Amino acid sequence: MAQGKLISPISRKAYERTKVAAYCRVSSNSADQLNSYAAQIQAYTTLIKSNAAWELVEIFADEGLSGMKAGNRVEFQRMIGMCEHKQIDLIITKAVSRFARNVKEALEYVRKLKLLGIGVQFEKEGIYTLALGDEMLLNTFSAIAQEESKAISQNQRLSIVKRMERGEYVDSNAPYGFRLQDKKLETFDQEADVVRYIFLQYLSGWSTGEIARDLTDKGIRTRLGKEQWRSTKISYILSNERYVGDCRYQKTYRDCIVPFKQSKNRGQEDMFYASGTHNPIIDRETFEKVQALLQDRKERFSRSEQQNIYPLTSRIRCSECGSYYHRRVRNGTIKWVCAKHNTDTHACPSGYYSEERIYDGFITMVNKLRFGEERILDQVIAKLETAAARYKRNNASAGKMSRSIAELNAKLVMLEQLRSKGYLAIEVYQSQARDIQKQISTLKAERRSAFESTIQTMLGEVLKMRSLLNEIEEPLEEFDDKLFLELVKDVEINKQDEMAVTFLGGLKFTELI
Repeated sequence: MAQGKLISPISRKAYERTKVAAYCRVSSNSADQLNSYAAQIQAYTTLIKSNAAWELVEIFADEGLSGMKAGNRVEFQRMIGMCEHKQIDLIITKAVSRFARNVKEALEYVRKLKLLGIGVQFEKEGIYTLALGDEMLLNTFSAIAQEESKAISQNQRLSIVKRMERGEYVDSNAPYGFRLQDKKLETFDQEADVVRYIFLQYLSGWSTGEIARDLTDKGIRTRLGKEQWRSTKISYILSNERYVGDCRYQKTYRDCIVPFKQSKNRGQEDMFYASGTHNPIIDRETFEKVQALLQDRKERFSRSEQQNIYPLTSRIRCSECGSYYHRRVRNGTIKWVCAKHNTDTHACPSGYYSEERIYDGFITMVNKLRFGEERILDQVIAKLETAAARYKRNNASAGKMSRSIAELNAKLVMLEQLRSKGYLAIEVYQSQARDIQKQISTLKAERRSAFESTIQTMLGEVLKMRSLLNEIEEPLEEFDDKLFLELVKDVEINKQDEMAVTFLGGLKFTELI
């Protein structure tokens, strides 16, 4: 009868414990919730250490941050990074709503971790993402969490609207000339005098551009301490009802659905106007005269526009066929349409887009870049500076040119010494010195060219872009054609209503329109 024989392995691998991390989050910085946060850390530490098969890696926690966008959660992103480097095998979290409140986002990260062989265990829902069929459950619970988030957002918004109706709501941003004190707008005398000067000069016939240059020349700083004033800032001050002691609420509105996009209110939501909410800087008669003058100049400018060139001309391309968009007026509304589609609707599936939608998309992008929490441009600049420095270090030819320039400068010094001691005739000295100077100039130009790589060009453009954006002190509410022309290189629109804008430095951002 045949007998089995045990064949032992050459070596037995040491028992490896599962590397476990926990993720917890609180949605505000209130004392109660921060205490809860501390309690979660203690509970997860005890839980993981009580399991002999588990090894505690770290407790990750984001305090007082919205769970809506994973990109805003620093610790969450750090945890994902450690997963990518195989430093974590399992993540434990309290509930789907703590992990993500966006269905798409939740599934995106779960699937990403799944491909890495890393599971997520949701305690409240009893879901383990590596288990068969649990992804369907996750989809359901994530959708519920998203709806809960929408409900919370709607309730908060209703509360704000009620305060607007009563004239009690105060924005967190105080315009130039004011400061927020005890949630009330109070006049800041030094800046208030500048505001009065702006109104006076405009009434005397100055343009917004002239006023901006005048304030810059006088060395008067903006609210953010910038030396340069822009005409758009002057226009904003002249048209802002808060300087007459009133408030217009809900000039912009935020969607109640993910991704909670903020847009200019063009009648989609109610606006509220409250009079006498705070002490004015400008009297009502002066303010009304300025509004009439602003409107008159706007109408005269529109009538005097002779050339058929607009900010969007030759800037918008169709991503489907590559044709440029052309401007058309349909039923009194300005539209932009793909040239090929306009000629033959069957030749290209792209359609018409109102100019307002395109403008609003640009305004949204600019406000995200200028006032975004993640400081996108700072991160890009840091990476480009690192790459540029590495490029210079590795550029051997440029280094050789620098050595050659140094040798030629040494020759110039030697020539000067020979001339001063009378060993070299002045004519000979001048001739040889000119030749050497010419060689130095040529080498410097070549070296400069060698350093002017694509990276250097990108860095210069992105720095310029940041400088232009930093001049904006208030969120844009109106389209600024000059800013658009300075910042934007190219715009693409596809049939899914996605507008991809290529800014200075080749930076590309996408926005639904």
